[in-house]
Amino acid sequence: MNKEWEEANKWEEAWWGDCSNTADEEAKQVYYAEQMGIPRWNSNAVATLYDLGGKSILDVGGGPVSLLLKTRNRDRSVVVDPAKYPDWTMARYKAANIEYVQVRAEDMEFDEKFDEVWMYNVLQHVEDPSKIIQKIKQIGIKVRVFEWIETGLAKGHIHNLTQEFLEAEFGVRGKVVTAPWNSPQYPGKAWVAIYPENNKYRFHLLAIPHTQTTKEWLMCAYTQKVLKMADMLQELGHEVIHYGAEGSQVPCEHVTVITRKQQIDCYGDYDWKKEFFKFDDTDIVYKTFEKNAIIEINKRKRDGDYLLIPFGSWQRAIDDGTKVTFPVEMGIGYAGIYAKYKVFESYAWMHHMYGYYKQDASWYDVVIPNYFDPDDFTYSEKKGDYLLYMGRLTGKKGVAIALQVAKEAGMKLILAGQGNPDEFNIKDYPNAEYVGTADVKKRAELMSGARALLVPTTYIEPFGGVSIEANFCGTPVITTDWGCFAENVLDQVTGYRCRTFGEFVWAVKNADKLNPADCRKWAMENFTIARIKNMYQAYFDQLQDLYGNGWYSSRTTGISKYGRFYRFYS
Repeated sequence: MNKEWEEANKWEEAWWGDCSNTADEEAKQVYYAEQMGIPRWNSNAVATLYDLGGKSILDVGGGPVSLLLKTRNRDRSVVVDPAKYPDWTMARYKAANIEYVQVRAEDMEFDEKFDEVWMYNVLQHVEDPSKIIQKIKQIGIKVRVFEWIETGLAKGHIHNLTQEFLEAEFGVRGKVVTAPWNSPQYPGKAWVAIYPENNKYRFHLLAIPHTQTTKEWLMCAYTQKVLKMADMLQELGHEVIHYGAEGSQVPCEHVTVITRKQQIDCYGDYDWKKEFFKFDDTDIVYKTFEKNAIIEINKRKRDGDYLLIPFGSWQRAIDDGTKVTFPVEMGIGYAGIYAKYKVFESYAWMHHMYGYYKQDASWYDVVIPNYFDPDDFTYSEKKGDYLLYMGRLTGKKGVAIALQVAKEAGMKLILAGQGNPDEFNIKDYPNAEYVGTADVKKRAELMSGARALLVPTTYIEPFGGVSIEANFCGTPVITTDWGCFAENVLDQVTGYRCRTFGEFVWAVKNADKLNPADCRKWAMENFTIARIKNMYQAYFDQLQDLYGNGWYSSRTTGISKYGRFYRFYS
């Protein structure tokens, strides 16, 4: 023990005196408890009382009037403090079944873990703040902290704490709050945190208005992103509320904002598995979805919530009508961008949009690729004798190129997807077979057996998820050499990127030279839900930093923990 601390402890004991008037400190404790998130028993009660749900609690530095005296429904309750207080305060603790251990926090030892450790207005007074922080992180399953910062040094206060010091020692991001009172002793800024970090958030997840959020709507990539996003957020422990069509099948709370009948009344009962989707942002389905989503979100929203927007400006009115704290466009693969916070599917598409709109970059725009469940795909090293085209049958998707390349190479071509094959005179290609659309099982079967997947898209493809799906099956992909493919296709490893007809023909003839295991490895290391969910978590954490130091936050998990900016292959 050093002399400076001994003097500080004596000053502390003298400051409390006979403890006959602790009203000011107890009033502050109500604020501490609120900031630390300790649940009140009854907000309408005259007296403040906290319900601990049967938890065991260690109050470090609780002094003569620990917050534990204002609690109910608790298990073992202990106050650790080095000071000696009047006997009557000890008798009160004993009567309340609270143990008082008169020992420095640096020297405390417990054989068991406590459900929670509380520490409020303590570390300025101790000898070794770092040692105490490490101890309580070991002793407590959860640690709640409220510490004054930037107070300067004074009698009894031998440390000038800072946000940077506390965040570095605890290894979590806290928040800085300003107390609602003026005091020379406490200027008003405090750091509040929960360890381990309580980075569980609340998400309002919008669906695609003209579909149902189920695996059956496999042909809509945006619908599948919504479905898998719900899965990811649930796995991360977040609270998720999905706003979508009747009949949606999601692993979270669902709120119906459009009925299946309303969809059919607007679009007709057409075969959407064969025909292209029918929808428009001005139709009655979109307007009804919009109106009902605004009503339902406003019933449920809280400060700090996220609004996840899968369809960009077509759903902007919902953002405008709800003003949820963090509106995030997720998985952007479209042109109608608008939100303050944006997640693009590829750097190619992000840069294309910046150029298209003639805008500069933003610190809070990020690239996070699309995400897949490996269980949806069958890996096979044994390949068949056919090439595969899977996607919408449209000119810009390169259907004609696929037909011509397969014919020139003398190989069978199977085509699967929405659209009318007659528009491409498929009957003129005896080597080609159209099999309609593929469900999850059929997709895995076709992809795993294909010699190669042809993706000769002629526009700037935002992501081209089908190429990654094929890689999960161990099947190489043959694509054009622009857009997302420059990021997603490792040329001569997981596929070939081509620029001329001759290159496409050469590529399909040499597809067997590529190793299926390399294709699978690339997909598994970079595009699984298990990996991508952490990239989203890092991004959502980063947005939470806007409550504190914002861009100047010391958080590094985006690169140091989750490797957000990297693709792995070795």
